Amino acid sequence: MAGQFLSVTCRDCGTGTIIFDRSVNTISCDVCGATLSRPSGGKADLVGCRVVEANE
Repeated sequence: MAGQFLSVTCRDCGTGTIIFDRSVNTISCDVCGATLSRPSGGKADLVGCRVVEANE
């Protein structure tokens, strides 16, 4: 199963970022440092962001 890239916005500051939905690293916002996603052994847990668009 292939993953996809997601356009997300940070819930804390609203900055847009593109992340991989099956990331094996914790992803933080470049501006405010909030955690956007955490690895979970499959699809990443999106903890501090909202998905704007899924890109294939």
